[in-house]
Amino acid sequence: MREETDWQPTEEEVAWTRAAVEQLDDDGGVWSPHGLEYQRHGNSLKLVSMVHHAGTVEAHSRICKVMDDMGWAVHDDSVERVSHEVPPELIASQQEEELKRIQHIVSGWLCTNEECGEHIVNMPLHDVAWVNHGKQPFVNPQTGDEGEADRWLAHIHCHSCGTEIQMNPLDYGYIAGEDLFYTWRYSPTHAWRVLTRESTVALIDSGESGTALGSFYDDNEVPPHMQGTYCQQILLSELEEE
Repeated sequence: MREETDWQPTEEEVAWTRAAVEQLDDDGGVWSPHGLEYQRHGNSLKLVSMVHHAGTVEAHSRICKVMDDMGWAVHDDSVERVSHEVPPELIASQQEEELKRIQHIVSGWLCTNEECGEHIVNMPLHDVAWVNHGKQPFVNPQTGDEGEADRWLAHIHCHSCGTEIQMNPLDYGYIAGEDLFYTWRYSPTHAWRVLTRESTVALIDSGESGTALGSFYDDNEVPPHMQGTYCQQILLSELEEE
């Protein structure tokens, strides 16, 4: 089922994947990254379903490499390939159910320091640094095209043991929530928070204005998910009080 890939995982990617799968129920716990769905059985993963697409096939091949590094087995000889379009009326309800399921999973994630045991959801998630780790091989999940893209990670610190935890943006968004995901700390005292359409209209009607972010602000590189957004400046002290 898996295809050959020249991609090699970093130590951080292996460590983060280990932390994600080891917290699953070892008798059928479900993990659903990148259009794939696996079930854990002991120290092995069974591929249950996948979106039949070049990008998803590559993602599965990469996950298999990470599992090999961990000494886990991957069973993918009886997978159901999902290739049909979801009816539009079901998309919203399915997305809501998927979000609830993912948030239930991530609420159980623990500090990557095995001696700590603190839940990540309880950490100061507002105190996050977005870091560009440079160009990395990339496969477009929509087209299957290969190339390179900047790899951004959200860095947070465990308040119990001080361990730095590097999270991919989607994982951080799931565990921190939309408001914190769309808030970017650009100085020791201030941050930009993305405004909704309604909030933007209200701000302008009140005679105030916000700021549209490009790729840089005050010589700071803007994280990709914040680029092209219209924001209002807030104090970091406001985040700490939320």
